[in-house]
Amino acid sequence: MQRRITTITITGALLAVSASLAPNATACSLPGFSALKGPVVLPQAWFPPVSQSPAPAPGGAAIVGLWNVTFYSADVLVDQAFDAWHSDGTEILNDFTDPIEGNVCLGVWTQTGPQTFKLKHPSWTFDINGNLTGTAYILETVTVGPGGNAYEGPYSINLFDTMGNPVGSYAGVIKAERIMPD
Repeated sequence: MQRRITTITITGALLAVSASLAPNATACSLPGFSALKGPVVLPQAWFPPVSQSPAPAPGGAAIVGLWNVTFYSADVLVDQAFDAWHSDGTEILNDFTDPIEGNVCLGVWTQTGPQTFKLKHPSWTFDINGNLTGTAYILETVTVGPGGNAYEGPYSINLFDTMGNPVGSYAGVIKAERIMPD
């Protein structure tokens, strides 16, 4: 019995140390890492099949519209979200994170090629006690596919302390499918 208690104690201590070393942030600063929760995979049945017809492009840009987005890091799913790209160059992302942790973030985008777009999300970061620790920038460069109903590309998250000094970064791939009104 004493051996089991020791094993549980050591395991608990290791988890506590891991939690203290992990970055703590809102949904917009570190997708999938918030509060050390595992990602929630939304059931495919929640989403109608993607239309094979080209999507309309309000505002003239192929990226404008609502998307179901998935973030991967080292081939591991780390976040899922709904992402609305607006014709005025702004964007709003709403991910699966608990709203109390900040599950909505804002970004700005520009078109850099015929079907390629660059996005920047600024965000605040906090420690587990709610103290401001700095900022994070999510950067994406995505390309809309030939049918206009999917995009993908690399993303990175760059972390800075309150003095603006770099303190870490993460990278991965983002993939999205357009959500259609029908």
